[in-house]
Amino acid sequence: MTRIKLLFILILSLSIFSCAKDSTTDPAVTKTDAIKSTEWIVDGFTLADNTPIDPALFAGDAKFINQLTYIFENTGIVRSYDKISKQPASYGTWGLSENDTKLDINIQGFKGTFGVIELSKQKMILRNNIKYNNTEIPVNMVFLPLK
Repeated sequence: MTRIKLLFILILSLSIFSCAKDSTTDPAVTKTDAIKSTEWIVDGFTLADNTPIDPALFAGDAKFINQLTYIFENTGIVRSYDKISKQPASYGTWGLSENDTKLDINIQGFKGTFGVIELSKQKMILRNNIKYNNTEIPVNMVFLPLK
């Protein structure tokens, strides 16, 4: 009889503890939450295979986007600031589309629909075709949070 009681208590205890909620897990962060969580700086440019690219070879305004800090606001406004002087540079609009796989940005010098390769609070990688050495190629723009 005692063995049956002990077995019953053991089974009951295991079922209670196995159903307990894990309090250490954070709820999933959406891509919208991640992009709005920080100020972003361009850390570098790469080809799809992660080969680094020198932005000095880009055409037009594209060669200057790594000199700015970007803030994506709740209101759909994106603002850029000079990294060094902290002076406002430009502002425009942003929005995620196509099930959060595209990021539409409309800001002077940084316009287009960019493929979202990675987007978390720690890193953002966007892909777009950029004129490089007079040829259009897909380029990754790697953004990191401003520290």
